[in-house]
Amino acid sequence: MRATEALGVDGIPVSVLKKGIEVLAGPISHLVNRSLASGTVPTALKLSNVLPIYKGKGKSAADPASYRPVCILPALSKILETVVKTDFEIHLAKTEALPNTQFGFRRGRSTTTALATAHAKWLKAKQRGKVVGVLGFDLSAAFDTVDQLQLLPKLKKLGIEGMQLEWFKSYLSGGSQRVVWNGAESDFLNVKYGVRQGSILGPILYLVLVADVTSCVGIGDEENSSYADDFFLWAVGDSLEEVGLLLETKADAFSKYAGGNGLVLNAAKTQFMIGGKAKKKDTSAFTIRVGGVELHPSDEIEFLGVKFDSDFTTAPHNAYVVKAAKQRAALISRLAVHIPRGKYLRQLARGLMVGKLSYAAAVVTTPRFDKNKEPDAAHRAVQVAINDVARSIAGCRRRDHIRIEDLLSIAKIPSLNEITVMAVAVETWKCFHSNDGGCGARNPIGDLVFPTQRDRRGLRLRWRVH
Repeated sequence: MRATEALGVDGIPVSVLKKGIEVLAGPISHLVNRSLASGTVPTALKLSNVLPIYKGKGKSAADPASYRPVCILPALSKILETVVKTDFEIHLAKTEALPNTQFGFRRGRSTTTALATAHAKWLKAKQRGKVVGVLGFDLSAAFDTVDQLQLLPKLKKLGIEGMQLEWFKSYLSGGSQRVVWNGAESDFLNVKYGVRQGSILGPILYLVLVADVTSCVGIGDEENSSYADDFFLWAVGDSLEEVGLLLETKADAFSKYAGGNGLVLNAAKTQFMIGGKAKKKDTSAFTIRVGGVELHPSDEIEFLGVKFDSDFTTAPHNAYVVKAAKQRAALISRLAVHIPRGKYLRQLARGLMVGKLSYAAAVVTTPRFDKNKEPDAAHRAVQVAINDVARSIAGCRRRDHIRIEDLLSIAKIPSLNEITVMAVAVETWKCFHSNDGGCGARNPIGDLVFPTQRDRRGLRLRWRVH
């Protein structure tokens, strides 16, 4: 647990508990075990401060919707939730309760694995000569609209019974929170809706809420991919009409599912794209209806920050990355005038440039293992920007004669190909070795390579004594 100094209602930072752990370990363990054994969460641990965090991105600072409410819990509550979360994750992994197409808040999974599996399935359908229709749904404030009591029957279906179910019932009821802003504090109000953002158990409870989405909507693992509240589904067929009918049916089922689970579907922000063997002249006049809104297919679609075109290439995203790399290289060049060259400028450059290029690199960039093979135009443009960053760090100019390999070595900045090779190596390792909590469902990319089946029915959650 991170030793954050953000204070909850108790006014005790986690760092204080860490420093006094030798003395406090016994009493804390006793309190945690008493809570688990009695199936109750003390009222004092269900009080939280809400800190509004500005979302930025050009949003109006005067609009309350421009802020994300983050809960700051009491220090002891964080410890209790961490203990429960560990046991709960093991149970969910053993029972394989969560759909294998859900990638958010799960060990061994990331936005990269979500993108890679969805992209692979789209390309596979395209190679079979099929028409592929993709829908991306926008759930408005998904974490804030959840009816907490709807979680209890879903927890019971997942094998949470007896005292464990009583503990979750206590945890989900009777909570109160207040807003803390610029030193001012509001009155406490009871919390009936929403999964607390910033809590330890909040994200995994949201996954439990939507764990039955595939069965209720009637879609299989080959037809959807989700990361927390980002949900994409697609349909594959031999004609536009067939795909359109399938998408409308699935979208209608998803809309009803969302409404029945306290989630608000923003139909106006739904993304829609037709790819595969469909011709552009045929798709230009094609429409479907989703949530009462008529949708026209777009030329590209954005999933988890990566843009794909109707040929399912990442060309739109690569163009964006080239532009971003050039802008960041220019920014670092200007900052080099004010920041001494060396460790700090290098750290800044790695954060601004390497961090940006590393995101989903295994999906959007093809590694080159043959040095004689020429990179594509986007790859070359990004590498030029990286070289400019290296020159800013090393104090060189473009007209200085220095080998690029030596320049990058002096600046201690990796090339784009090195970034990509590392990303592919990490994802390959995850493919064969990573799974949920050390047991249960493997990384879905691994399932694409060698699928397995395991029967995990009838398992129940058990607390461990701490």
